[in-house]
Amino acid sequence: GWSSCGEDLVYRMLVPLKPPPGHCFHLKLGTKGKVLVRDTRLRVELECMCTRERRLGDMLCFLHHPEDELMRSQEASLLQTFCTDSYLDVKKTSFWLQELMTAASISVPGAATCNVTVLPSTRFCKLKLTSAVKTSLYVELILVVQQGD
Repeated sequence: GWSSCGEDLVYRMLVPLKPPPGHCFHLKLGTKGKVLVRDTRLRVELECMCTRERRLGDMLCFLHHPEDELMRSQEASLLQTFCTDSYLDVKKTSFWLQELMTAASISVPGAATCNVTVLPSTRFCKLKLTSAVKTSLYVELILVVQQGD
């Protein structure tokens, strides 16, 4: 949605985050069984991929192959790259998204007419889009996880 902060326009966009193959997410619930809206923790677990491995052969099972074999043949698991103590690390994930957006902004057609600056943030990815006439728009990419179906 849109909001106004002084003379600046801010567009907040929710970006659904889905676990990659071989992983699943579990939201940490509050004391009354409700999802904590602020500072919710997202536990990441590995899932057996042996059936997929036998059927498609496109990846090894993170649970049933030695770590050295996995490291030689495919990318590290989400637990190894974006987690701290089995929980998705918001800072690591935000930094990854900021790096991804920085790389993407360089190769965007029309970058000459609009300058994209990735602003530092520890909770989400914030972009500043500046047009040739020096008007600015801020975009906040907020990662979200859907609970249930």
